[in-house]
Order: sequence, then structure tokens, then C-alpha cells
Amino acid sequence: MSELRDGTVVSSASPALGPGRGRRAAWTGAITASLLLLLTIGAALLALIATGAAAPNALVPASALVTWGLPAVRALHHLGLLLAIGAGGTAVLLLPGPSRREVTTLHGARGRTVRIAALGAALWTLGAVAQIPLGGLEATGAGSTLNPWDVALAGELGRIQLLIALCAGLAALLFTLARSTVMACWGLALAGLGVLALGLAGHAGASLDHINAVNGIALHLLGVTVWAGGLLVIALITPWLDDQQLAVTIRRFSPWALAAVVLLALSGVLSASIRMSSLSELVTTGYGRVVLAKSVGLVLLAALGAMQRRRLGERLRFRHLAVTEGVLMAAVIGGSIALGRTAPPVPQEIPAVGDLTILSLVGFLPPEQEFNPTTMFTLFQPDWGAVLIAAAMGGAYLVGVVRLRRRGDSWPWLRTVLFLAGCVALAWVMCGGAAAWGKFRFDAHMVQHMAMMMIVPPLWVLGAPVTLLSRAVAPRTDGSRGVREWVLAALHSGYSRIISSPPVAGVLFAGSLVVFYFSPLFELAMYHHAGHVAMTVHFLASGYLFAWVMIGIDPSTHVINPVLKLITLLVTLAYHAFFGVALVSATWLIAERWYLELGMYSMERLELIQVRGGSIMWAVSEIPTVLYAIIVVVLWMRSEDRRAKQWDRKADRDGEAELRDYNAYLASLRGGAGPTDTD
Repeated sequence: MSELRDGTVVSSASPALGPGRGRRAAWTGAITASLLLLLTIGAALLALIATGAAAPNALVPASALVTWGLPAVRALHHLGLLLAIGAGGTAVLLLPGPSRREVTTLHGARGRTVRIAALGAALWTLGAVAQIPLGGLEATGAGSTLNPWDVALAGELGRIQLLIALCAGLAALLFTLARSTVMACWGLALAGLGVLALGLAGHAGASLDHINAVNGIALHLLGVTVWAGGLLVIALITPWLDDQQLAVTIRRFSPWALAAVVLLALSGVLSASIRMSSLSELVTTGYGRVVLAKSVGLVLLAALGAMQRRRLGERLRFRHLAVTEGVLMAAVIGGSIALGRTAPPVPQEIPAVGDLTILSLVGFLPPEQEFNPTTMFTLFQPDWGAVLIAAAMGGAYLVGVVRLRRRGDSWPWLRTVLFLAGCVALAWVMCGGAAAWGKFRFDAHMVQHMAMMMIVPPLWVLGAPVTLLSRAVAPRTDGSRGVREWVLAALHSGYSRIISSPPVAGVLFAGSLVVFYFSPLFELAMYHHAGHVAMTVHFLASGYLFAWVMIGIDPSTHVINPVLKLITLLVTLAYHAFFGVALVSATWLIAERWYLELGMYSMERLELIQVRGGSIMWAVSEIPTVLYAIIVVVLWMRSEDRRAKQWDRKADRDGEAELRDYNAYLASLRGGAGPTDTD
């Protein structure tokens, strides 16, 4: 037996399952999953009939295989998705371990749960692959002689489905080969990428408000998979857990479920606001009625989840509530499948107003105000996904600070202010004037770039989030890993030791500029939402890594020489400035096809804007260079002061034994001559 910090006693091993009991548990799980699949398909078909989406299309009559078969394939796709995310997350983050020493092993229930994740990812892969030709068949219509595979893969939606299938297939492979939670964690990460890629499919990928539509549906899917997947998997593995293990698993799942509920509510409101023009459409349109029914179902699910949280130790109660939640969730997911094939009240195609080319490429028109230092802070182009992420990061940080305060521990207020300022800066970067003009002008994009790499990351780093996490979250002692343990394990990994070397961090920080801007990558990021997201993540991550290595307060795996820090800092940021000079001196236009296709400026004006962008990079990089250097020197001085105080305390304890030994050594070199005292 081992006792957790929260007082819950957990058995050291899963209850032994005999052959008969193990087979019964497997059959029960298979039957339960099959019934939920059938219920989901039935709910989807009923919702399709209710919204009128099942009626044949007069322009391009759809094949019956598409009308009635595609909902079934999507139901199988969603079931596999839920099992992959739910089982992977349960095994990696929730289940108690067998012992303190076997932290990464997959014995007992954890091993079986990872196998469920592998099965789910395989079903997900099959469903994603099957949707490709069905999508092509839907585009060609019934009776066409065209190859549906060629038609599907010629369009962006088919290529997205292929990408999703690839992520799911790789996740299935890693889950199958996993012999430790580390590989299972990589499988979970790939499955998460597949979920986010799903946001590009359906109405979201073709919406006029493209950024918010894609971000909204991606966050919505993430919330659904975490909540419904976790609930489904915990219900399936209940026969393999004793009462204490079940109680601990549910207790650990509760915060994730709560976060998923909040995410579902916010993303649902965002998605509905894009596709519906008024609240009255909730009852006057078939689409709205399905949205309303889905919302009621989610409220009921939240209430059942709260009841379940209060009855952690009652196995029978949990199973009854889990079955009820599973039925409701199947109905809700069926409604979601129907919504994905139903035209919303607000048309999602480009309206015949304004500049159609700009709307089709960017999704919104440029602001009426000119881009200047004032409008950078007065314009607002909402990216609600970024706002939600920034708010979540700031909220989580404040929760950690409050937890420390309640425990009687102190936390510097300046760190809190700096980290929250970084979250506010992220929201401004993604929604302010630079974001409003970022896809139309290279100089506005460069303001975003500089802020993402040189303003937001240092503020986060100086907030010491890892130190706060390690202090505010109680460590696990039962042989499992939570978020705290995974973050610390990543920071102490061999990969982290390599990239946290100042030269390597400097190359990633500055060298990637040449690769990104002097190659087609920048232009691809302008055309494709996924590329734009990857660009944003890279800028933030490389900036954070560089700031952490240079001025980080959070502990690192090895001590870095301050002189090496200063040399790397000066070389890297000087290179950053010289890259700005290269942009100013460039004789070609970066992302020329993109800017010319927008058709907003002449070639001469675009060249002038690019010169301004290079000048911004050149000039703005000087200020962070000075601030970085000052902080490095200050931290160096504080480090030397701490070492001096430590040496003084040691000398007081041992009577300056080290100094006497050193003087004796010098005296021996002189042949015994000279004083040996400490004067």
C-alpha cells in the first residue's frame, strides 16, 4: 500500500483478473462501445432528417452511400477518436502506478488501457481514411464516373482528412509498440494533433470568419474528446480497478472534466455566433433546434458529472451515472455529426460584397484606419482562441499563486505581474492592430514577429512558471505522473539538455529566420491556417527557449557560464539585427505571390513596406538586446553574491578549513617556507 498526499490510499497493484473475469470485462466493454456507436448513428440520422439535410440535393444528387453511410463512418471515426484520447490520457495522466519505483511501466490496468487507446486510434484511422472517398463521391454526385479518391485528394478537405488519418495511424502505431508511458505520451501527443487538425474540416474550414471558426471547432473537439473520452474509458476499465484506484482516477479526472466543460461552453457559443445571426434561430431553424438540443444535453452532462464527483467511492453509483452520461453523450455527438452536414442559417460562403479576393484569402477585410503606431493599440481584430488561451494561462498561474498563499508560502508579486503582462501581450499580439494588418502588410507582420519572439516570452520566463508549478502542485508518490512530473521529466531529458545549450538556443532563435523568410515557408503560412498556427507556435517556442537559457529563473539541468550567455546573446541578437539589414537590402519581394494576389498595393509600395519591415526588425532588436544584457549581468551578480554567502557560511562552520588547506598547499610548493596561518 502507498498513501498519496491527498490522503487517498491506493493499492500497490491492480486487482487480479482471472481468465473468466478478464474475458467478461472485455466483452462488456465491447458490447457497451457497440451500443453507444449504434445510438450515435441513430441520433445522427434522426438529426439529419430533422434538419432536412437527408433530403436529396437538387443540383448534385448525392449517392445513398454518402447520405446514409457517411454518418455511420463518422460515428465510427468519433468513437475511435474518443477511445484514443480518453484511454491515452487516462493511462498517461490519471491511473495510479504500480509502485514508486516503476514510474513509466505499463503493468496491469495501465497496460490494458494503452491497448484500448491503440484500438481506438486504429478505428479512428479507418474512419478517417473511409471519409476520403466518401467525400469525393459526395462532390461528384451519384452516377459519376470520376474516381472519388482523385476528386477528394485534389481538394484541401481531402488532404486534411489524409493528414488526420496519418496522425491517427502514427498514434495507433506508438500505442501498440508502447512499453512505457513515455511512448504512450508521444502517441497521445500525435492524437492531440489529429484532433486539432479536425478543426479545418467541415463548415469551419470554409467559414468566412475562418480563424475563429477553425479555432472554435478545434477547441470544441478537444473539450469533447477529453470529457467524453475520459468518461467512456474510465467506465470501460472500472472492472480492472479496485475501489481506491477508481476513486483516485475519478478525482484526478474531475479537474480535466471541469476544464473541458468550460471549453465546450465557450467554444460552442463562439461557433454558434458565427453560424447563427440571432437567438430566435434556435427554435425557428432545424440547425438551431439541433444546437439547442445539444446544449441541453451538455448541461445535463455537466450536472451528472457534478453528481459523479460527489460519489467517488460508490462503484455502483458511478457505473449507473456513467451509463447515463454515455447515452447522453452519444446523442450529443450524433447531433454534432448532423450539424457537420447541415447548412447553418448564416451562409458560410464569401458574400458578393467588398473585395472577394481579399475575403476569400484572409477571411476579413483590412481595417479602414491606416497602420501606424496609434492604430497598433486601438484596432481590435478578435482571435478568440488566442484570447481564451491567454486567459487560461493567466488563470492557471493565479490559481497556483493563491494555492501557495493559502498554504502560507510566499511568491514574489513581481513575477506574477510579469507573467500576467506576458499573457496580456499575447492577446494584444494576436488581436491588436498588428494582427488586424498582419496578413496585408509585411511591416505589420514584422511587429507581430518581434513581439512573439522578444516581448511575450521574456515576460513569461521572468514569471518562473515551472518553479510555481513544482511548488503549487503536490508531487505524486504512487508511481504515476501528472502534469508536474511530465514537465519536470521533459526539462531533465537529454533532448532538453541539448537544446538548452546557449549556442543551440541561439541558432534556433536566429537561424530559423533565414529558413522561414528566405524560403516558401512564409508564403505557405499566409495561405494556410495550419501554417500560420505553426509559425506562431515556433516564434513563441523559440523565443521562450532563448529567454529561458539567457535570463531564466526556473532551474535548468546544468549551470551555464554567464560569459557564454553574454557572448551568445550578443552574437545572436546582432545576427537578428543584421537579418533586418538583409531584408532592407533585399532585391526581391518576400511572399510576392501572396501580396500581389491580394492586389492592395503596387509593386513599388510593397517594396517600401518590406523595407519598413526590415527596419523594424533592425531597430526594435536593439532594445531587447540591452535589456537581456542587463538582466544577465544582474542575475550573474546575484549568483556570485549567493555563492559568496554560501562560502562564508561554510567557512564559519569549519573554521576556514579550505583556506588553511590552500595556504598549506602554497607553502608546500615553496618548500615549506613562509607562513601557514590565515593572515
